[in-house]
Amino acid sequence: MYGRPPAGSRNRVFLEENGWNDFGFSTFWNISLADSDGVIHRLGHVRIGAFNLGNQRRVTIPSSFIRLPEQFFSLGADDAYYSALTELGDDVRDTVLRGLRDIALDLDTFERARSEKVTQDSLLRSITQSTVQGQLHRMATGGVRLSPYEFTFHHYFRGSKGRIRSTVALNFQVEPESKPASNVHVIIGRNGVGKSVLLNSMANTLVRPGGQDAGSIDFVEPADRMLASKFSRVVSVSFSAFDEFEPLRGSEKSDTAMLAYDYIGLKLVGPSKSGSLKTSTTLANEFAASVKKCLDRPRLARWRRALEMLQSDPIFAEFEVARLAESTEDEEIQAAAKKIFRGLSSGHKIVLLSITRLVEAVEEATLVLLDEPEAHLHPPLLAAFIRALSDLLENRNGVAIIATHSPVVLQEVPRSCVWKLRRSGWEVSVDRPEIETFGENVGILTQEVFGLEVTTSGFHRTLMEAAGSDLSYEALLGQFGNQLGGEARALLRVLILSRRDR
Repeated sequence: MYGRPPAGSRNRVFLEENGWNDFGFSTFWNISLADSDGVIHRLGHVRIGAFNLGNQRRVTIPSSFIRLPEQFFSLGADDAYYSALTELGDDVRDTVLRGLRDIALDLDTFERARSEKVTQDSLLRSITQSTVQGQLHRMATGGVRLSPYEFTFHHYFRGSKGRIRSTVALNFQVEPESKPASNVHVIIGRNGVGKSVLLNSMANTLVRPGGQDAGSIDFVEPADRMLASKFSRVVSVSFSAFDEFEPLRGSEKSDTAMLAYDYIGLKLVGPSKSGSLKTSTTLANEFAASVKKCLDRPRLARWRRALEMLQSDPIFAEFEVARLAESTEDEEIQAAAKKIFRGLSSGHKIVLLSITRLVEAVEEATLVLLDEPEAHLHPPLLAAFIRALSDLLENRNGVAIIATHSPVVLQEVPRSCVWKLRRSGWEVSVDRPEIETFGENVGILTQEVFGLEVTTSGFHRTLMEAAGSDLSYEALLGQFGNQLGGEARALLRVLILSRRDR
């Protein structure tokens, strides 16, 4: 029935025109349900389309019906709509979805409807086809949101003429609700080993399969996973101005893989903008625009939770960034967002922009690729960002792969989610750490990952050179003005003992 539920309504569904315009189409409805006790349930939003609209842009439905006529079909605006229906019971969900001829429930109708212009421009405006066929179909039939992943990525390191010089295979597994969380994976190695190149290859493999820079990816698919075992979107995040991590042009979708692509970072994207960087004003405007999109009800709760998690950082707590998610006035919130953004350090700007854009972009089955997020972040802020990211991905059934050379990142993930990447000339190898990494000491993790490189550089090298003399421990300590930390003092003693044994 049309309109808001009047007092005393029972066992009725009410559709209220929202007035939202999707590229000229008016298909957006608020939907409510009055149950048998007269309790009103706000179910969210649904889009209703029709076959053979021609030049018609407004979809007119009957004022009252048990089931929409056959020329109509519908799709929930997001998965929260299906979750809300499921909470009311299987019978209620099935009755409502069948009455509205939901195309996530009926994939045969979806196949017929997806080529309609109203479907492409309106119903699928913010949802990919694979999400409809996977996550939304599962939820429309009572399935759960979270599901396991297992896939293997094969990367081909190529020489200057494109000839394959080395191949590596990396396996990734995600187990829902595991502790520690397994939806964030890490590739770690020294600078120049090929981490950024590998992430670029993974993005190309999924968004542009078969291209020169692509590798290959194999999914392990349980029988009940359908298309949801594959990714529906790829999001690349990189805020380095100097690395080789190159965003794909535009927000693209592969016809073969049906994947959407988003880039979050410093670089401008486009054929005439190669190498150009965004200004601080551009980044502030990008943040404000993303904030506006995060105010939509499907994203608002996720954004608020992410901001609350970031407030474990004292600077974010001082700015009370979570209050941004409490305003309801677009102009007011955008002005406040820009003011807060401009007052932050570069590292805090990067984190706030990244997590907000991720809330905007990440949908079900999204793969997030982050290149060296530690470049501008101190360790506690980096850890807070990774925790907020993991929480967001758990909510959206997504996965992140982080390329890094920071052992601080390793502290946040278990050994089973870490690959060490090593390279000697064109020989490239990968292996797991020998020790558990989650919550381990940074010094131990540094030694585990970089090994001899640690002992031949930095303070290790300085102490080794000093211990090569005949001076005693006390004399050497005095030579350094007693300015050695505990680890340095212990290392100096070991080096002196080793000298005596020679």
